[in-house]
Amino acid sequence: MKYRRSLKAVQQQNIFAAVIRQFLGYHKSNNATIYPPSNVRVQATSNTSAVVQWDLDNGRNVDGFVIRYIHEPVSGQRDNERWKTITIMNPSARHLHISQLTAHKPYAFCVLAIRQNRQGTCSDPPTTIDRLQATHMVSNLLIAWKTSNSVMLRWEYTGPQPVGFYVNQTGRKDYLDQNLQLKGMISPGFRQDLDGHQREYLWTTLRPYMEYTFHVGVRELPPGGREYWPREVIVRTDPTGPPFVDVPEFITSNSANTALIRLKCASEEYGPISHYWLIVLPGNFTQDDVLNLDSTSLQRSTTMMRPNQNKNYYGKTSKKVRKVNREQDYKGRYLHEPFTLRGAYIAAGIPVHEMQQIQRSDQLFALGDGRMYDGYDNWPLNSNTKYRLMMRAFARDDISRNSDYPFEFRAPIQEPLAKRYSDSMLSEPFSTKAAAHIRDAKTSNLWLIAPIIAILIIAIILGMLIIWWLRCNRRNNRHKTSHHGSISKIALTSNTIPSETSKLLVSGDVYGRHIVNPYDQMNGNGGCTMDTAMDMYPLHQSHMSSGTYNPLPVPMSILPSSGGAVGGHSLTHLPIPISELAAHIDKLKMNNNALFSQEYESIETGQHFTWENSSLPINKMKNRYANVVAYDHSRVILSIIDDIEGSDYINANYIDGYEKPKAYIATQGPLPETFADFWRMVWEENTVTIVMLTKLEERSRLKCNQYWPARGSSYYGHIQVTLLDTLELAHYTIRTFRLQYRSGGKVREIRHLQYTAWPDHGVPDHPTPFLMFLKRVKTLNRPDAGPIISHCSAGIGRTGAFIVIDCMLERLRYENTVDIYGCVTALRSQRSYMVQTDDQYIFIHDAVLDAVQSGSTEVPASKLYTHVQALLQIQPIDQVSAMELEFRHLATMKMSNSRCSIANLSINRPKNRLINMVPYDSSRVILRSIPGEEGSDYINASWIDGYRQRSAYIATQGPMPYTVNDFWRMIWEHESSIIVMLVRTMETCREKCYEYWPAELGAQFGYLVVEPIAEYNMSQYVLREFRITDTESGQTKTLRHFQYVEWPDHCPPKSAELFIDFIHQVHRTKTQFGVDGPITVHCSTGAGRTGVFIALSIIIDRMKLEHVVDVFTTVKLLRTERQNMVQDKDQYHFCYQAALEFLATYDNPYQMS
Repeated sequence: MKYRRSLKAVQQQNIFAAVIRQFLGYHKSNNATIYPPSNVRVQATSNTSAVVQWDLDNGRNVDGFVIRYIHEPVSGQRDNERWKTITIMNPSARHLHISQLTAHKPYAFCVLAIRQNRQGTCSDPPTTIDRLQATHMVSNLLIAWKTSNSVMLRWEYTGPQPVGFYVNQTGRKDYLDQNLQLKGMISPGFRQDLDGHQREYLWTTLRPYMEYTFHVGVRELPPGGREYWPREVIVRTDPTGPPFVDVPEFITSNSANTALIRLKCASEEYGPISHYWLIVLPGNFTQDDVLNLDSTSLQRSTTMMRPNQNKNYYGKTSKKVRKVNREQDYKGRYLHEPFTLRGAYIAAGIPVHEMQQIQRSDQLFALGDGRMYDGYDNWPLNSNTKYRLMMRAFARDDISRNSDYPFEFRAPIQEPLAKRYSDSMLSEPFSTKAAAHIRDAKTSNLWLIAPIIAILIIAIILGMLIIWWLRCNRRNNRHKTSHHGSISKIALTSNTIPSETSKLLVSGDVYGRHIVNPYDQMNGNGGCTMDTAMDMYPLHQSHMSSGTYNPLPVPMSILPSSGGAVGGHSLTHLPIPISELAAHIDKLKMNNNALFSQEYESIETGQHFTWENSSLPINKMKNRYANVVAYDHSRVILSIIDDIEGSDYINANYIDGYEKPKAYIATQGPLPETFADFWRMVWEENTVTIVMLTKLEERSRLKCNQYWPARGSSYYGHIQVTLLDTLELAHYTIRTFRLQYRSGGKVREIRHLQYTAWPDHGVPDHPTPFLMFLKRVKTLNRPDAGPIISHCSAGIGRTGAFIVIDCMLERLRYENTVDIYGCVTALRSQRSYMVQTDDQYIFIHDAVLDAVQSGSTEVPASKLYTHVQALLQIQPIDQVSAMELEFRHLATMKMSNSRCSIANLSINRPKNRLINMVPYDSSRVILRSIPGEEGSDYINASWIDGYRQRSAYIATQGPMPYTVNDFWRMIWEHESSIIVMLVRTMETCREKCYEYWPAELGAQFGYLVVEPIAEYNMSQYVLREFRITDTESGQTKTLRHFQYVEWPDHCPPKSAELFIDFIHQVHRTKTQFGVDGPITVHCSTGAGRTGVFIALSIIIDRMKLEHVVDVFTTVKLLRTERQNMVQDKDQYHFCYQAALEFLATYDNPYQMS
């Protein structure tokens, strides 16, 4: 179906054409100097409507436009009088929607410009549409459901194929801020291209209570073809609690029972507020005591308050309530209240209009005046009692009150509901006036006490100075006698495991400089030279020429003003000392990451820079996303080819690193049209490392085209790219390419590292795998190489996170502070939208904190023996070995996404051997549900990544009599063909594992029949073979069961060599029989011995390939997937011992198959 054609193609005798020409000729003679718009397009949007679009050349000034259209002429009428005219006096207009047309009939359209009350010529030839019928249009576009930060769009399409779709959105809202000033917010347009098979799209990372306009349109294939007029739908996202609530401020107390408090409104950025609660808490409550304080329980606690109970709650002691109401009617009810609620009550409910009046009139609220506020008693306060206050602000719930709210807008039950309230931080403790008078009276005795206190203080200071001097002498003596100073790189020196790792090692690097942070001590510190890990973080020449190390420079023109406010507080965004980093992050994560979101939103976008080259028509098709452009001042400029216009353009920008200009190039995922440009950039910039942070497809959407050959060689322009090697690991893939110009000559080798563990949605659950990937990137990148080229899909989100983390870790080698806010600001001055979401911004903080707290624990295999000897030394201060301190440090690491809610459901608790050895929700093995059986999808088992493969192992507890069927069902459903058992059924007269296999005859477990085939008794283990048959389908498979029988009851195996041989035998069997499923490993709890087996499997694989050992990081990574993996310090020590044994036993362990 044609939507546009030239009138010259119509026969001369056609009356329709003749009338149009007559009309055009009549107007052309008078106004030839006012040129018409160009590229006029017409598209039917329904059977009775059409949209007319046009362009206007730059530099032409007009006052408006006239759109003329005519229906097919009818004999007997004057056709020139039937032209209809619509005038638009808007010079920026570029389209007009015309309705009330005649269905299925042809029309002609032309557009002319108006300037100074004169009309120009009409566009010639006119644009015609043969039949008024919508074809390249989606239909029934609707909002399937929505939440506070996501909208699900659905549509139908029955038009021509093949096509693709495009979805874009813009947003805006007006709201009152915390100062009751009306603010406006506009969200810039974002776009996604979809394939032609999709009929729905979930748009996430939206802002709460914002009105979004979504467009869904059809686009021709391949990319760059015509884009048709879209359908439009407008929706407002759901509200949430406000982003920040100010702390109630104690001003003064004029009596023994009252206090004057200053209250402030919260910003309505996330939705209108309905009311506030002023909550009173005992003075010794901490912020942790009120985390996730339930409103219903708080109301119940408040309702049970009585005037005499108030006294019982707040007696002379400041400790949490040790005395409850003596009235029998309430005693039982109080005993069932959560401990954290005892003593907390709602003093006042304040509607939003009253709160606004209080703020506008600058009134103070009288706490304890005995009046009732919105149903809550403002009980008098007690003298000589410490109190703290908290304010809770509630979003207006229009949904539950509005019966017209479309039911289909309601999100599926699995979508998390946003909190409809937000809490302030706790106020500082305060007391009433009477208590203050008592304190004043006591000061009269200070003239006796003060001299005594002064003497004590002087004695304490002298004692501290003596202890400090003794410790310094002891440390100096240790340095004089130690031969392994570079080995002491673990950030652990005391039982408290301090977070400020920067002061634990003070030494110099190979360039004689002072290294103040041990995150990366690969370069050694004087006593020992590392080999393999030596070049992990090679130093750029600019570092060697300077004695000082400044933060990442940020152009002053783009820095936000220091007076900017976030949540009502002035932010200066100074660098954060690493000793304060953990507390700083915890603070920003309060109230569902409210302060994190506020800080992220305050970062300058850098949109005032120009991107003229990206906007040139010749270059537009080279941009993957229309709104992701390359700034002109920092763009990578390619060499011009044969004077071809635009041949110097690629959507890529230079990014400065820490004290190193142009350390990176951030670019988009290459398009087929830009493959040659991409490889030309690699060659011209002397790059040897490419970092790819996306899969080719994610969630059925194309994120990046494959720009390298799948095998052999391919030419991209004048450059031949040959794939030499591919190494696929669990979390990333390393490819090696050879580059050569077509004409021959110089050959280069390029490493391509693709991180494959970034989830399709959001950010990684834990930063450890990403940090290991980043370290590998730095290992393979030569010091003399050009910029590291990094890309994801748009080259701004994950790419920005990668660069910021690397910059901060490089900074940590020389400074005791991090400046993530400043670094993101600097990056955005070089490429737009760098670090695209607040989730990525939070992930950067978590990654840097993880690196700071863990230190660098990676050791070259050749130095492992020396390292272990140093770890076994007893630390004088703590009187334990450094290895034990290293193991203790594992327990201090915070695990994100560590919820175990499914395992702790009442229906599932009996299936767990121990309550503290259960799977995380995020990594649990899920069984197929059995209809009618609640909890039938649960088993106490976790997916564990190996070194070369994701989900290579299943770690599970030893089956119990009532979980045997589930165990065999898991083996069958997840195609596990090898079971490793590391426990005997009975140990120390206690059952450790139920004998879940048949000894002689076959047995049935649910729908599975298990039959023994053979049994082999080795010196250290028993190998059994079974045949499993599915009675429903008739399918069978062979399973091999390894039981290690030489593990003593309360200590690790006596022979590390024999255990390594057992591990090798298990994996060799898997390889020889060509089975693809996971290896199922269990002991009794599925954590201790199981963790040792899997940890050593990973450690040995990594030694073979990378020649490095990192026991600490390996165990830490396992603990992000299952609780307490490698359970005690003896098992942890055994991992080191086995690694040493592996190196000593095999002549060439690195070549071992």
